[in-house]
Amino acid sequence: MLVASGAWLLRIAGFFHRGGALGHPVDYDEGVYFSAAALLSHGVLPYRDYFFVHPPGIAVLLAPVAALARGFDAALAFTVVRWLVPVFGALSTLLCGRIAQTQWGTWAGVVAALAYAVFPKSSSTERGLFLEPLLNLTCLAMAWVWLRHRSNDSPWRRDLLAGGLLATACAIKLTAGAWVIAMVWALGLAGQGRRALWVVLVAAVVGLVWLGPFFALAPTAMLDGLLRFQLLRPPDGELDVWRRLLLILREGHVGLTALSLLGLLLALSRTGRREAVAERLFSAAWLLTVATFLSSKSYWIQYNAHLAPTMAVLAGLGASVPLRWAQTRSRTQAALVTATVILLALSPLPVAIRAAKQSDRGLLALGNTLRNAAPTDAALCTFEPAWAIAAGRIPGIPRGAPVLVDPYGLMLSDSLGGPGRFANAAAAFEDERSQRSMLPLLERCDVLVLGGRGEWQLSSSSEHWVQQHFRNEGPLWRRVPE
Repeated sequence: MLVASGAWLLRIAGFFHRGGALGHPVDYDEGVYFSAAALLSHGVLPYRDYFFVHPPGIAVLLAPVAALARGFDAALAFTVVRWLVPVFGALSTLLCGRIAQTQWGTWAGVVAALAYAVFPKSSSTERGLFLEPLLNLTCLAMAWVWLRHRSNDSPWRRDLLAGGLLATACAIKLTAGAWVIAMVWALGLAGQGRRALWVVLVAAVVGLVWLGPFFALAPTAMLDGLLRFQLLRPPDGELDVWRRLLLILREGHVGLTALSLLGLLLALSRTGRREAVAERLFSAAWLLTVATFLSSKSYWIQYNAHLAPTMAVLAGLGASVPLRWAQTRSRTQAALVTATVILLALSPLPVAIRAAKQSDRGLLALGNTLRNAAPTDAALCTFEPAWAIAAGRIPGIPRGAPVLVDPYGLMLSDSLGGPGRFANAAAAFEDERSQRSMLPLLERCDVLVLGGRGEWQLSSSSEHWVQQHFRNEGPLWRRVPE
């Protein structure tokens, strides 16, 4: 609990400056997920009413808090959600420690909790509205429920809850499928194939509950966002596979990686034992997640946050061996070994602290400008939803305004309409097909904010169209009366 409290403090430390929670850098994806969650309270649904490339889990789970935007300023609601997310990180830290402690002893639990608390990308994404904070918490909750053994616990109930949590994780992000495969493999080698089948069946049923209503309302649009787009999208982000691997292994946590790899080797050496279910689960989940990152068409460094649960628990396993050996040595030797292991687990802390110190008040300044320049009944369109959120607005409100929740995804999806494929996202935006849905939406805007993202995504002819129909006023463009 003490380490979990420290993890929470490390995450909220990024909000203690003049800009507050909105003064810490806000990522494009955060605006997309918050807008999707807030729009649910207005009856505006993903897939049916706007293009969305993720399962609906993040929108549904955050909707109760994001719905504050109905009665309060959207920027305030966004701030509240940002203050909530560090709690997810603290709970994930606690679960990592409890899982490792239950499986391999107290010191393994301490190391696992410390490793998750200071993991660079988990500590940074867990002060923002990303998929990974809720994804990590759900996967760890599944592992905790599934692996625990109590005399008064019913295995049937454990598996029922674990299957529901697996489905919820997949409803947040499809890459959680790695945990489904890892669970089946872990139980299969333990001779519990029936149990694995039961958990998968429960997950499938709960998954239908998650996806079914949205699919019934817009089947084609949902398949376009979740399958067609993900399979055909042009590469983006870090494209070099070896560079991705280096970011996975070295990105500010070399010492922690060493402990995790030691734990991975120990886990793989024990996979033949029927009772080594936890070792198989976490080693397979890590290997499959890394394989997914290396093979996917797009990769951004914040994806590494989803490596934190597996690497932290494996670090606990790896630390258990030298710490157990130290117990047979002198007090001085034991203290030296323990201190070395703890320092390795905490090695990413300086990187995590530097990330917490980042600030950017440009979003606040833009928000103030838009509040003064765009009346509340005007259709405000921005190429990053966070820009409108900082002005107290969410896309599509007031009714009739364009629902520009994810302009990036929408335009990339439009570019896939022909037989050709693009080398990267920049090449896709140069193709006129990527502009076909955006221009009719821009025709309904009263105030437009392009920024660097809009300039990147609009083709030369589209930029010329904007210059003909809008007047530039600093950071925004105002529609010229016909």
